[in-house]
Amino acid sequence: MPPAEAPPRPARPAAGARRTVVIRGQVAPRAGGTESRLRQPRPARRGRPRRPSERIAGTRPDRAALWAVMMGVFLIVVAVVTAHGA
Repeated sequence: MPPAEAPPRPARPAAGARRTVVIRGQVAPRAGGTESRLRQPRPARRGRPRRPSERIAGTRPDRAALWAVMMGVFLIVVAVVTAHGA
């Protein structure tokens, strides 16, 4: 089967004009059997995107409590180290 001839390319648009892109369908697979090595599309995410506050602590109150305890220990260590025999 002979390859289909590509339609002639339109002239370049004038300066400042937007270029139109025409989608013509699927392309042929690459030569050399690389179609199996191509990246598979990711499945769509479910639900709404998480807010930054949800990403930090999320629905894990134990993680938020751990951060609070660690910060308390750190502040106690800083207080002990910086106390000048008072």
